[in-house]
Amino acid sequence: MLIGLISDTHITLKRGKLPEKIIEKFNEVDLIIHAGDITQQKVIDELESLAPVVAVLGNNDKLDLNKTEVIEAENFKIAVNHGTGYSDNFDKLYKLACRLNADVLITGHSHRPHCKVIDEVLLVNPGSSNRPIKSDASAAILNITNTHISVSDIEVDFIKL
Repeated sequence: MLIGLISDTHITLKRGKLPEKIIEKFNEVDLIIHAGDITQQKVIDELESLAPVVAVLGNNDKLDLNKTEVIEAENFKIAVNHGTGYSDNFDKLYKLACRLNADVLITGHSHRPHCKVIDEVLLVNPGSSNRPIKSDASAAILNITNTHISVSDIEVDFIKL
């Protein structure tokens, strides 16, 4: 299963749009996860034209979304939360994943990509596609198959935009 990961698009009516490379790469995925700071429903609508979308509320969103979502993909439980307040604190992210009983935690907020495994929990932030901070604009693709036994087997490919 291919899952497109995106966060912190911060698209407004006057500024920004999804990069063409996102449209191109996410056209091949089975699911898209947006980890918040979407800011406009049109972003979700455009992503949904490519694949089903799971999205969470970011600190800049006024959309009707939950702060946290938990889904199952292949053999793994994936939690999604914007990560407001602790997006760069791996210990807090790990504890949040444990509270949610998740194998994988997808977050945003920092606008900087990361991928880290702590005690068999995969922590991923795809970065920001439009407003990166101290990094290049990015998104990611998570590749999970039913043959993966541990989170260390899960492939995460970052897309430089």
